[in-house]
Amino acid sequence: MTNITFIHAADLHLDSPFHGLSRLPEEVYRRIKNSTFQSAANVFQLAVDERADFMLLAGDLFDEANRSLKAQMFLRNQFLKLRENDIKAYVIFGNHDHLGGEWTPVEWPDNVHIFSAEDIEEKPFYKDGRLAASIYGYSYPERSVFANKASEMKKTTDAPFHIGMIHGTLAGESGHDPYCPFSLQDLKNGQMDYWALGHIHKRQVISSGHPAVIYPGNTQSRHMKETGEKGCYLVKAHEGELSFAFKAVSDVLWETVDLDISETKHLTDLIDLIEGVFQSFRNQGKPACIKAVLTGEAPSYLREGSAGITDELLDIFHDQELEEEHFIWLAAVEDRTDRGMEDLESDSFFRELTREINDFEDIGLILADLERHPVFRRYGERFEKEDVHDIRIQAQNALLHGLKVIRK
Repeated sequence: MTNITFIHAADLHLDSPFHGLSRLPEEVYRRIKNSTFQSAANVFQLAVDERADFMLLAGDLFDEANRSLKAQMFLRNQFLKLRENDIKAYVIFGNHDHLGGEWTPVEWPDNVHIFSAEDIEEKPFYKDGRLAASIYGYSYPERSVFANKASEMKKTTDAPFHIGMIHGTLAGESGHDPYCPFSLQDLKNGQMDYWALGHIHKRQVISSGHPAVIYPGNTQSRHMKETGEKGCYLVKAHEGELSFAFKAVSDVLWETVDLDISETKHLTDLIDLIEGVFQSFRNQGKPACIKAVLTGEAPSYLREGSAGITDELLDIFHDQELEEEHFIWLAAVEDRTDRGMEDLESDSFFRELTREINDFEDIGLILADLERHPVFRRYGERFEKEDVHDIRIQAQNALLHGLKVIRK
């Protein structure tokens, strides 16, 4: 077997709109808006630094089917960088950047191999004049593809190494549109050595054996549902052994931090606690957007203070971050503290409303109308269990605060 090294990445989502962030200071907004481009550039630089033989891009390179000329030219320049270093690229397009969109086409360099939407294709990779790998893939002809294309992928050559590329959903995954669904058994039946998956933004090693099956996740978080380091996988097939390692490439971190504030006595103690968290992120040397979740028993300054304390905290930390090169942006403060509900347990009105909140099971039906709206379908993210949980918590906190104000 010829030794090969390759990069597996997916879901670059170039041109992501980052809705809801327009009120940010210009410098912060510009850095976040450009983060998908910088993270993608980091992937290509990694391929050069690691002297990869080729790169696999498993769909959703662009955020929209009507891809911008700016995003296409950016990607073309990155491919040219690969060509200068004798690195090839194998590309499939997914549900976001399907081939049914409308855009001004650009000519891709000859080191780029794009899989069509007509049928499963096999594309060879040669190294030192010998067939080293066969790569199989399929691009979406339109946004919604529900056929099991993975089950159609079978090795068709005598190459020593076989790779399948699919942008789709593994059976059992929740919170994602079930495009190109497949099972692990489907993948095993294909007799590939490696499956390069895309579509799921959370990185997962589905199988580390044979075949190796990996979702690398997206290369850059775009909101608070996508926390933690994002990146790609460096894969090596050497001496008949396969190894892989996650490589972080994200330009801006998005993180949620739980802060137990039970022992804080004054608001300044809470500010000091948040500043300590900020410093730990600042030491990592890259910008971050942070959601602080306040937990534990609510201290008196929070119980007795105004309802706008969390908004005031945002203002305090926003002002001081404007001068920082690697900003730590406090995107949200969520109060999940225990507000001492015991003193309201005797209030039948409060008990009835909280029971209704906890027992109500049709939130999905309410949100369904919103999720069907064309604007939401284009720009929104599907509500998951954590979102519904957050809605319940926020409703209870709002109710509790309102009743305490009335009692005063």
